Amino acid sequence: LPNPRQWQPHDDDWKLPENWEETVLEGMRDRLKKYRSFRLFMDICVRCGACADKCHFFLGSGDPKNMPVLRAELLRSVYRKNFTLAGKIFGKLAGARDLTEDVLKEWFYYFYQCTECRRCSVFCPYGIDMCELTMIGRELLNLVGCNINWIMEPVSNCYRTGNHIGVPPDAFKATIEAAAEEVEEITGIKIEAPINKKG
Repeated sequence: LPNPRQWQPHDDDWKLPENWEETVLEGMRDRLKKYRSFRLFMDICVRCGACADKCHFFLGSGDPKNMPVLRAELLRSVYRKNFTLAGKIFGKLAGARDLTEDVLKEWFYYFYQCTECRRCSVFCPYGIDMCELTMIGRELLNLVGCNINWIMEPVSNCYRTGNHIGVPPDAFKATIEAAAEEVEEITGIKIEAPINKKG
């Protein structure tokens, strides 16, 4: 996975790779080309705030940046600066801002406070899916190695053992066989668990 290193979110230096800005912006460019919905969600929000009081993170924390509309604005501001004419010409007047380390840190803090429940999108009059924006934000963070353990550990386990909980194949087989024996004891019906058998 990208940029493996020891780091903590509370560190001042996140040990980002040298070309991290280019990596993130290229990742955003790729996703704008690949997902029409992403480009649409970047452009159509009118900031009505219909989503604000629907988010349990905003209600629980009172932090305005936990409103789905402002969480999306964290991405939109960088999008405007780098991918819109108005943002390139008028900068802050158009709601655009540069991608800096502080902005990236903000992305990390707020995109991982969203549980992607999609409640906000149910109430959005334009149908903006904040969950999709959160996923893209997390993907962009991952490109420079900014991720969290409850995502990294299952992925690492999949690479290592073939399953997300890290159970070695022989232990998995033994567990399934034990469950089949228990079913037979309880029901009297003998079942076979076809592990690694075609069909």
